[in-house]
Amino acid sequence: MTRNRNSSIQPRNGHTLVVGIVARISGCANQKEISLDDQVDHAKEEVAQLYEGSIEYRIIATKGKGERLDRPELDEVERLLRTRELDLLVMEDLGRLVRGTAASEICGIAVDHGTRVMAPNDCIDTADGSWEEDVISACRDHVGHNAHTSKRLKQKMMNRFKKHGGVTPCEIYGYVKPPETETYADWLRDPQAEAFILEGRRRLLATLNCSAVADWFNSQGVPVGKYCRRSDWTGAKVRRFFANSILKGQPARGHKCTIKHHQTGRRISVPNPDGPTFVEFPHLAYFTADEFDELEHLLRQKNSRHRRPYQNGTDPRYRVSRKRTRFPGQHARCWYCGRQYVWGANGMSGNLMCSGSREWRCWNSIGFSGELATKRILAAITQELYALDGFDAQFAELVRLASHDDNRGISDRWRDHEQQEASLGQEKARFVAAIGQYGPLPMFSDKLREIEDREKSLAINRRKLERARPAPVSLPASVADLRSLLEQQLDEASQCEDDLVDRLRRLTPEFLVFLVRSIDGGHLLPRAKVRLELGAVLPGIQELPDVSRLLTRYITLDLFEPSQRLRILPVTKRLAESGLTHKQIAHQLAERPTATAVGRALALARKMEELQLTSPFVIVSEPPEDYPKLRRHKNAKYRFEPLEGYVRPAP
Repeated sequence: MTRNRNSSIQPRNGHTLVVGIVARISGCANQKEISLDDQVDHAKEEVAQLYEGSIEYRIIATKGKGERLDRPELDEVERLLRTRELDLLVMEDLGRLVRGTAASEICGIAVDHGTRVMAPNDCIDTADGSWEEDVISACRDHVGHNAHTSKRLKQKMMNRFKKHGGVTPCEIYGYVKPPETETYADWLRDPQAEAFILEGRRRLLATLNCSAVADWFNSQGVPVGKYCRRSDWTGAKVRRFFANSILKGQPARGHKCTIKHHQTGRRISVPNPDGPTFVEFPHLAYFTADEFDELEHLLRQKNSRHRRPYQNGTDPRYRVSRKRTRFPGQHARCWYCGRQYVWGANGMSGNLMCSGSREWRCWNSIGFSGELATKRILAAITQELYALDGFDAQFAELVRLASHDDNRGISDRWRDHEQQEASLGQEKARFVAAIGQYGPLPMFSDKLREIEDREKSLAINRRKLERARPAPVSLPASVADLRSLLEQQLDEASQCEDDLVDRLRRLTPEFLVFLVRSIDGGHLLPRAKVRLELGAVLPGIQELPDVSRLLTRYITLDLFEPSQRLRILPVTKRLAESGLTHKQIAHQLAERPTATAVGRALALARKMEELQLTSPFVIVSEPPEDYPKLRRHKNAKYRFEPLEGYVRPAP
């Protein structure tokens, strides 16, 4: 690049130039992590030509799409700029930082805070007077490159599809895709699947019940497609299968298209407004177009009343990812099987239930109110924040120690890494000695591959440690400051549901739901064990284990409203000890319960004393036989299967 040599650079601290280097790869299949090292080396060469004194580097090397504006490294770069920690910010080109006009804003922040920015491949140096127009021009080029490449690839693939049925996807059940196949013309129908598909259509046409057809497929041992994640048929899978137009000999392409969400830079998939494109391959048809269209019309007509109700004329989940859901959906987990809780428990849209129960893999079908759970989580966070006042002196001491510890665990990670390298070196020496003693036996090949894989892994880890430069964590000076910071962040997040969800998920990384029952019987009730990480609002807190442990709490929350006998139990027990009758006790209580309710509360108190319990609840570990509302485990389809690798913790 043509550098402004007349504009020298001097370190702010007077002795060491602090340089930030940004390197990024998209993380595609053909990209290797060594590309990050190449970008870092290039930046260091540019800096060496500019300054010959002592240099300290802050390297931010990551994987991620350049259009994404919600990458944490962008926040880290902005923090370094605003704190005036950097004298110089270097990247190979602006696209390494971000592809879009946000790069111009970051360069502006750098200039405002006295940090020089250089991007050699884009010929950008903020020491030049024309830097702003150069940055805008480079942003336009990077955005245009992405857009033009995307259009070219999409047009090329659609042309091949329309011309001769090229660009084929993975085959579904009922079809055979020979090796090296490039077009639909080479696909074949599976003769073993034809009878099942035709009978499945007949049953579906007669019942319009996809779940019933799925049960029949499973009972007959009909295999799912070889690319399916689940090994059994479900109603949703049957519906998708019979909606595939390839069954009538018309493969389709272009059901969906992607658009950019400009606030985050994410690409999201939406229905194609122009509709899909079809090509004709009659040899792939299992039934005629009329038969296919008739079944599709009947299924859509039957299911039309089950769609989500519109609000103000729009779908409330319009262009919202299924992974973006209200708290604690897809975050709370079942204590029994380890699966996530999802919205829509037993037909109640405001309640959550275990997703394993829906799949007949868990017996816990008891739901809980999401609104109640969120309110109690927020109340617990507030309570724990004010309970921290007793730890003010301890917190202040940990803050003082952390401010003097620049390595924050990096030295420990280096020590562990060097021990692993030494251990691997000794193992290699023994392996070489064994080869010299016994010769190149076939069994040695597996061991050699294992050693090579470990060497590669250690080499990658070494590069990560070399790039790691701990950024100082900005800790609040006191517990009161921490409380004020967290309350402010929760108040700001409450204005946006997505922000509140993200905050609550970080504050409650562990949310396990289990069931309890009163010792005198009654309904099964949900209870949660929650791990609160009150320091989650502080970036880099994970590198300060002592502070993190001080701000960690384990709490138990009741996700139900207690029955009347449980609410009046403590007061009733105290009044009964004074010799009052049931009616007299009932008259003195604010709830005005009946004498019968008072009697039940006292009977429960006596049973607690007999069993020497302090709580009227016991944990339910297995489905009780005397509870008529819980019969999911009696169904023929039920088979308890905890999530793979899940180990049930102590409640």
